[in-house]
Amino acid sequence: MSSKQQKRSFKRILIAIGGTTALIGLILAVESILDGTKTCQPREFWLFCQMRQSVLLNILEGFSILVAVWLFFLEAPERDKQAHYEAWKTIDSAHGLRNSYARLQALQDLNSDRVPLRGFTAPEADLSGIDLSGADLSHAYLSGADLSNANLSHANLSHANLVETKLNNANLTNSLLTGADISYADFIEANLQLVDFVGANIIGANFVRSNLAQAYFGDVNFNECRLNDANLQKTKFFGVENLSVKQIETAKNWSEGIYDAKLLTKLR
Repeated sequence: MSSKQQKRSFKRILIAIGGTTALIGLILAVESILDGTKTCQPREFWLFCQMRQSVLLNILEGFSILVAVWLFFLEAPERDKQAHYEAWKTIDSAHGLRNSYARLQALQDLNSDRVPLRGFTAPEADLSGIDLSGADLSHAYLSGADLSNANLSHANLSHANLVETKLNNANLTNSLLTGADISYADFIEANLQLVDFVGANIIGANFVRSNLAQAYFGDVNFNECRLNDANLQKTKFFGVENLSVKQIETAKNWSEGIYDAKLLTKLR
């Protein structure tokens, strides 16, 4: 918190204390004029006695609690805004660092509040194990990053740069990778079920032992891709290039895949 913010906060506290004291004094003075029959206990200070027996103060006490609760919810958006600002500051301060637990936590906090992470940049960063399920990471720049064991299910990674990114054992179920650059990325044993790869650059991608069941490959180039022991159950291949029969047959359940007419001719 800056010195200006501290001064403003201190000033507000003083105003609140002064205003409350003045209001209590006014209420007690009015009640003393209208009703001077209050009986104080032995050795009890007059001020405490008056406050204890004040009808108006008791009413205002209940009302003030309701006002405080109302203000708490009213100020919730502002608190969230401040928390998001601090989270982005943490992320920005970690720029260029490979390891930063604070950045990892800040990203997860922002995503849990459904704050878009579009265009997020962290090349070569260690984000292994991060939970960004459902995140909007479209156009993110994560080339060379380590996202092993990450949870990216239902995430939007369209047009993201994931060149040479490690996504081993990551969960990308139902995620969107349309138009993304995942060339030479590692997806070893990753869960890629129902992933949309349409228009992605997948050259050199490593899908060894990954689960590609029901994934959709459209208008992609399989040059240098590895599919060894990958699960191709109901995986769709339409308009693909450089996908050889040899590549397909290294995978598991390839006979249950869904192929366009050109590939079917090769496989027969």
